[in-house]
Formats: sequence, structure tokens, C-alpha cells
Amino acid sequence: MPEFAEINTQTSEVLRVIGAKSKLWCEYELDGTWFRTYYETEGKNFAGIGFTYYPDKDNFSAPKPYTSWTLDDQCIWQPPVTRPEGDNLYDWNEETQSWDETKA
Repeated sequence: MPEFAEINTQTSEVLRVIGAKSKLWCEYELDGTWFRTYYETEGKNFAGIGFTYYPDKDNFSAPKPYTSWTLDDQCIWQPPVTRPEGDNLYDWNEETQSWDETKA
């Protein structure tokens, strides 16, 4: 069943996400402004409560994780420094603008 996200039209914030027959059903039965949420396999991001909808891209993004990160064309937040490759675990350090290796 497709999923649809209700959007706050002033802030573009996702208010709720439900499984429903269609966008029209959501609009007539529940009122509000609704958009279909997608899965990565469809080339679009899924929606969640608190996410933001970008109408020009017909796509959603998660809340911004850090002040320094920027949104790419696929509505995915990217750090200013690429995460190191390999099997090690890393956490972003906003103060130093770098990746800190973490112990598992």
C-alpha cells in the first residue's frame, strides 16, 4: 500500500505519514495537504514525522543533523568532509569539523 505524508504548507514539515489508497483519499477523508512518500528503490527518500518536503524536487529530507552539513540534489545531508572509508566506526565532530574514530 502506498504511503502519504501530510505537510504543513507554511513550513513544509511532515506532520504524519500513513498508508492509504491514494492522495485524493487522504485529501477528502483527512483534509490537509498530502504527498506520496517514496523509498530509496524508487529514487526518492521516504518521509518521517519532522522531515522536510521539497516541492521543487518532489522529495523529502531528514532533519539537518549538524549546522555545517549541506543538502545535496537528492535531498540527503552531506558533511563538509567525506567520511573515512573502511570498517572502522566514526562520529562527526561538529566542533573540529572532522570524523572521530569510535570504539565499538
